[in-house]
Amino acid sequence: MSKENRSTCLFFVFLLLGGITNLLTRTHISVVDTFMFSANFMIYIGLLIYWMISVRARLLPTRVRGYILASAVLNIVYLLVRVLRFRILTDVIVRRYVDYLYNLAPILVPTLFLMTCIRIRKGGDEERNGKERLFLIPSCLLLLLILTNDLHQLFYRRLIPLSEFQCVVGTYTYGPLFYLMYGWMVATLLAGFVILIRKTWRQSFRALLSFGAVILLWGGMNLINWLVFTPLDLVRMYHAPEINIFGMLGLFEICIRNRLFPYNENYTGFFSNLGLPVLVTDERFAPVYETDLPIRASRRQLSDAAASPVYLDEDTRLYGMKIHPGYAFWTEDERELHREERRLASANELLNEENDLIEVENELKERKALLDAQERVYDKIAAAFYPKQKRIEEILEHTDSESDGYDDAMGECCVLNAYCKRKSNLLLLSEGGLAQPNRELFLALQETAKFLKCCGIEAAATGEEYSDLPLDSIHALYDCFETVIEAVLPVLCRMTVSLAVGGIRLAMETKRAPQLPRTELPVTCKESDGCWFLTIYAEGGAADALV
Repeated sequence: MSKENRSTCLFFVFLLLGGITNLLTRTHISVVDTFMFSANFMIYIGLLIYWMISVRARLLPTRVRGYILASAVLNIVYLLVRVLRFRILTDVIVRRYVDYLYNLAPILVPTLFLMTCIRIRKGGDEERNGKERLFLIPSCLLLLLILTNDLHQLFYRRLIPLSEFQCVVGTYTYGPLFYLMYGWMVATLLAGFVILIRKTWRQSFRALLSFGAVILLWGGMNLINWLVFTPLDLVRMYHAPEINIFGMLGLFEICIRNRLFPYNENYTGFFSNLGLPVLVTDERFAPVYETDLPIRASRRQLSDAAASPVYLDEDTRLYGMKIHPGYAFWTEDERELHREERRLASANELLNEENDLIEVENELKERKALLDAQERVYDKIAAAFYPKQKRIEEILEHTDSESDGYDDAMGECCVLNAYCKRKSNLLLLSEGGLAQPNRELFLALQETAKFLKCCGIEAAATGEEYSDLPLDSIHALYDCFETVIEAVLPVLCRMTVSLAVGGIRLAMETKRAPQLPRTELPVTCKESDGCWFLTIYAEGGAADALV
């Protein structure tokens, strides 16, 4: 959606919000009514100020722009006087003259609209001719007569004494000046409509439809208010002042968007000071104006440039845009830009080569970091295995294959090898690669139980296989378990091992009471019916005492 369309949608959203707040001004709750009335007033004032700012930005400082901005200012005064008249003032004399001043915008805004339409019909060639300003004379006379109504009563004819008269309905009747004022308003509006219709009849059918739609909507809403809402005193979104204000604003906006106002009136001076080759053509691309720096382009190139920029040669780019009523073209010398682009391309090529070298260097660093990490893991494995390997070597050196204790020694070596195997697997794991829950601890216990059978010991790992223990706790528990097994191995007959909550539980039958070693983790031991029940707790477990 274009910026212009977004602004239009936002404008209508706030206009609708203003109508909604007007509906909520008759809730009979004083605070709500006052707040909604204030919000309604601020929304309308804000919309008018926003539109004035946009008009100043979109139009050149011509007489037409002055008429339009003056109309917007009068409409703001109209809303302000309306608030003073109906909501704030209580003094009889002040309120009466404010009521007279209330007719300022209804008289002058249609006059300014007619003056704007006359400028549209004349175009920019007669900008110095200001005869349309003569229409301000009868408007100002009407306003002066209304302000002096106390003297002649041609506008309001009082039915009560002047000291009590504050223009309340039922205290006056309309005089001939009232009907003259409305006749002037209708006449200026109709004259402006006729000029607009004649101007856009052949020039822009779309603009003609837009004017017709605004006029029908404007008149229809006024008729509905007059014939339906006013007689029945119904709550309505918009009263006649808002309808007239924004209806007139809609007509001005359509004139602006359809380019009916003269603009770029001093384009020759503008282009000559710009210092660029510029060409202005009519609708058929026939030259109308050309700067001292000419543009050498064919009609085909001009036609293409009107849609999108084209290159006349390697370094010259031709731009074009639609103006009223023709096209404007200008060129830009991109020689320096292309020179910089070539220099940047060379620099980018050098940077790409350096980036490739940096990428290779980073890849080598990653490989080295991986090798260093693997080396650290292998060092940890070697450090963990050294005591067990040393023990295995001692057993093998001091055990004769013909001796009676050969089988027990080999069984102990099998148990130590089972520990080395499972400990290496655990050391190769990383905390990030450990699934939760996992079977790593159970598998290690199962491996040790399996090789205990080589020592003639009935052993088994039973129960729940999965645990949520972190890797550090698994290492600590398995090391502690291995220490306990090595200590009780000479007296152990049979054993079962299982995972407990936060640790390991062992049940064993021994030849005599086992002597437990000092361990890093807490171990509890209980005896029942000749069986020993041991529990190894992970760090932070429930046991503090060692048995």
